Amino acid sequence: MLPLSLYLVSFILCFEGKAWYRRAWYVPMLVLVLGGMSYGFIADITVWVAIALYCGGLFTACMVCHGELARLKPHSRYLTIFYVMVAIGGALGGGFVAVVAPQLFSGDYDLAVGMTATAVLVVAVLYYDPACRLHRVRGKMPWLALMGLTTALASTLAYGAYQLISHSRLMARNFYGTLRISDAGEGEDLRRTLVHGTIIHGEQYLAIDRRRWPTTYFGENTGLGMAILAGRSDSPQRIGVIGLGAGTLAAYGRPKDYYRFYEINPLVIQLAHSEFTFLSDCPATVETVLGDARLSLEQELPQNFDVLVVDAFSGDSVPIHLLTREAFAMYFRHLKPSGILAVHVSNSYLELAPIVKLAADYYSKEARLVDSDEDEEKDAFTATWVLVSGRLGVFKARVFDETADEIKPKATVRLWTDDYSSIYRILY
Repeated sequence: MLPLSLYLVSFILCFEGKAWYRRAWYVPMLVLVLGGMSYGFIADITVWVAIALYCGGLFTACMVCHGELARLKPHSRYLTIFYVMVAIGGALGGGFVAVVAPQLFSGDYDLAVGMTATAVLVVAVLYYDPACRLHRVRGKMPWLALMGLTTALASTLAYGAYQLISHSRLMARNFYGTLRISDAGEGEDLRRTLVHGTIIHGEQYLAIDRRRWPTTYFGENTGLGMAILAGRSDSPQRIGVIGLGAGTLAAYGRPKDYYRFYEINPLVIQLAHSEFTFLSDCPATVETVLGDARLSLEQELPQNFDVLVVDAFSGDSVPIHLLTREAFAMYFRHLKPSGILAVHVSNSYLELAPIVKLAADYYSKEARLVDSDEDEEKDAFTATWVLVSGRLGVFKARVFDETADEIKPKATVRLWTDDYSSIYRILY
């Protein structure tokens, strides 16, 4: 909503007719924000810096583009076709990002292309406008400087894209975003990694004696590992998993166990089968359901899972509909009365544990937070899981005794429903 609001405000200010746009102010500002945004494109910055940098950059770029567009507004007799062309331009831009770019690009290059195109377009408009003050300066130095800055911008962004490509085994993109696979390490430590955007969604050792190790956020020392191992007996386990990734959780599978993965992205399923062996190596029965997990579960009869894993929140784009009161009602419908719901809440930007706790309280379930440390030897990351169960005393077991902590939500955080949610209240 914030970027859309900034875009619309800039449009209103520039076409309102009171000269809110001043070329002498905004063009130098555009040079600065494009430089800052290009730095953010290749550097690691915090979420609050990113929000300020890119929203400020978007507003400045929109003011310049809309301001120059308003300056080019023709005589009133041509205004109808003028605004029709503006609308067509907007539709073409939206179509390019939503339809063409996923087919044309293997990575997220839309921002880089847009920034470069904006710089080139502004330089062209200034050059062909006789009223531009730069025409009053003798010589071509100002224009050479602008062209040099534009070239530097394009080169920086191209370098950032090249860095991604050069370190990748494979890059692919579709409607759901960009997936990148890369190999790193040597000998027994050689690993293959699946990255969605900037978030690792799976990692596997390629050595035969190590490739069935559960790695990253799913190690045996994590809350999820404890939930699966603590619930084991001689009877087969039924495990449901929302979010396939590289298929890492299949590493826990035993003969006669049943693992059912729900995955919305067909490209993830394709790469999990073609680039990783977690699924093919698993001795358990493994099934994959393509589609939105909530819709799929709503259409199924109760699955009676011993453990239901919800692993869809580690990125910066959180599927809110999987964290609402109504979603948790569905999860509990598919769990055995003694089963455990394991929700992965490791996140760089959002504090999701209180949301899970409030949902558990609503349904009179117990919820505990389990933090686990990094285990470099087994390639296990620091991970945070919330385990939820309706079985009395489940968290008094020895395996959870010193690791499962109570969660105390802030008073400002409310239970999410299909009608209410607030990302801003849970930002770190």
